[in-house]
Amino acid sequence: MNLDERWQRWTERFAQAERDIRDLFHNRHVWVALTRMWDETAAEIELNTIVRNWHIRLYVTTQVTGIRRECDPGTTTSSLLNCLQELTKFPSMMDRARFEANVDANPEIANEFKAVNKRKFDQFATSTTSGELDVTKIDADIERLKGAAEAARRYMNKIVGHREFPPKPITLSWADLDGALNMVGIVQKRYYSLWNAAVIKGNLTPELPAGWEHPYRFAWRPTHFEVPRARPLDEYVTPQEGI
Repeated sequence: MNLDERWQRWTERFAQAERDIRDLFHNRHVWVALTRMWDETAAEIELNTIVRNWHIRLYVTTQVTGIRRECDPGTTTSSLLNCLQELTKFPSMMDRARFEANVDANPEIANEFKAVNKRKFDQFATSTTSGELDVTKIDADIERLKGAAEAARRYMNKIVGHREFPPKPITLSWADLDGALNMVGIVQKRYYSLWNAAVIKGNLTPELPAGWEHPYRFAWRPTHFEVPRARPLDEYVTPQEGI
């Protein structure tokens, strides 16, 4: 695989990571809005632990799974961590010459700003006059990413994805979860400009469309609705021949 092909593969992997990371920040935006609704109306809507814990499990499981995905060191993945590791293994696939050529070819950058944008390679280079990536900077970002995500990764591996036996106390605080997601976002934003020819990544959290919370303005439970009773297992599962 030549350097052009390797860089093309890298950009495809980073694009996949970028989309999934954006979804994680979208999830948190929705979650924060929901919890603020609860804080103001919990007594009025008689919010109980069954409903609250059900939502918490959905949110936490989704987020730790996504964070674990972006910190996967597997070489056959498109994780953010793998993207950084690929840069350390093959730093010559992106150099100052390729970066500047990408800036010149980017129609989003006006001609009068191209020279300024080309200087943004300096943050990735060994020096302001070097044309090479500084692998030590990338290694430092890898360690920051792995360190911040460790609690979420462990929770995912030991609680969500597997059943530890004998069981051991494993906790994940809200600060751990938010800190891990924040670091994923910090690292992703930094390398976004390497991926997208010096374009600076704006707000990671996408704006929600107006009216998205409309269903929460009304009671979900119709007056005639009755919660179904728990049913025997055989009403859900059809016995299979030979089992």
